Amino acid sequence: MSNLGEKKVYRWVLLKHIGSPDDIKGIHFDLLLEDKELCRTWRLTDIPLLDGPYVDFVFIAPHNFYWLDMEEKVVSGNRGVATRIKKGIFLESLPPIENGFLNLSLEWEGVESHLVMDEYGCRIFRKRY
Repeated sequence: MSNLGEKKVYRWVLLKHIGSPDDIKGIHFDLLLEDKELCRTWRLTDIPLLDGPYVDFVFIAPHNFYWLDMEEKVVSGNRGVATRIKKGIFLESLPPIENGFLNLSLEWEGVESHLVMDEYGCRIFRKRY
């Protein structure tokens, strides 16, 4: 695991969201990354598997910090239920997102990985040393 030293630790979560009325499949996944005042948030079509294929994503409205601590919650406005399926940390503050692209190191359950969000989609792959 990384030496945290004096770096600020930021949190992230992956939520499974079922029952959203605007979701054709009836299920999607929300990736939330802690930022200064809110969580930057993306809607993913599938779970991004470690070293797996890219999944489609779209940037959506920022979410409140309390979602980082929730295990499960009914979403307001009769928009289904969100359940946390993964959580972890990252040590870099989020850069400005240019063209909607992002490259960030994530950690969870002893796994060190890179999150890439670019024109191909969202992908998480194991760090290679």
